[in-house]
Amino acid sequence: MKKMMMFAALGIATIGVAVAATIYHLRDDQPIGYSELPAKAQKFVEKYYAGVDVMHITMDRDVTSTEYDVALGNGTKIEFNADGEWRDVDAHRSAVPSDIVPKQIKSYVDKNYKGDDIVELKRERNGWDVKLSRGLELEFDSAFRLTEVDD
Repeated sequence: MKKMMMFAALGIATIGVAVAATIYHLRDDQPIGYSELPAKAQKFVEKYYAGVDVMHITMDRDVTSTEYDVALGNGTKIEFNADGEWRDVDAHRSAVPSDIVPKQIKSYVDKNYKGDDIVELKRERNGWDVKLSRGLELEFDSAFRLTEVDD
């Protein structure tokens, strides 16, 4: 019985050390080089932001996911998932690349907010968040129906 208790305690201690080591290595906002960014993310930056300096890149890894944050010299911030797919493009005060805006959202904004630029576009699990140059925030569901307007 004593041996079983000792083995159980040793097993628990081993698991604890392994978990602590894993957590230690999963640091938030770890700086990385451009070459460490997933290829798909690199292609996105090169296609839509050619000639714009990449200021810094951080990798945010936790137990369930990895994200990459890219800051560009023109103030744009882009968030990518582990596969290199963009999740959020915040162009600060300028327009996000029109090619990445779903046509349904682009049409809605062009029709209802003529003259406004989309300055942030974010993919959510169940839809899209859009921020306009006038400060309005629009939310669309996955079928591109407007669900909320927030000023």
